[in-house]
Amino acid sequence: MSKGHIHSDLPPPYPLAMVICDAIWRDPATGKRFLLGSFSVLHATQFPILHASMAVHVALTNGHGRMPIQIRLVDDEESRDALWLAEGEVDFPDPRGTVEIDFMLPPVGFPVAGVYRFQFFAGGQFLMERRIFVEQVASVR
Repeated sequence: MSKGHIHSDLPPPYPLAMVICDAIWRDPATGKRFLLGSFSVLHATQFPILHASMAVHVALTNGHGRMPIQIRLVDDEESRDALWLAEGEVDFPDPRGTVEIDFMLPPVGFPVAGVYRFQFFAGGQFLMERRIFVEQVASVR
């Protein structure tokens, strides 16, 4: 198995977690990640809104070699273009290990209240998603 080859004939990695949060800090001494302010609901008094600080942490196992990945944020009906999308590659040196990937988003605009989904793909296959509820409220605390 060549490390430089992307393996599309092997099973996709197994998703362990996807966490939506305000920020991710990685300790330079230990490499441990700290997921700050996890959430699944956003409140806004008016729309469209711009959410300034968001990050997504994904943990995978059972991957083989290099693999293309994609994560995107879409509305629940997928009736408009993705609000945000990132693509890249991840390397799985050992299928028994866990690979963790952090995505720091730029400010993201939500056009209307509703349900949105972060969808994660590896090797062109859908692996998992997390919903985020964007709700209109009279005032934000």
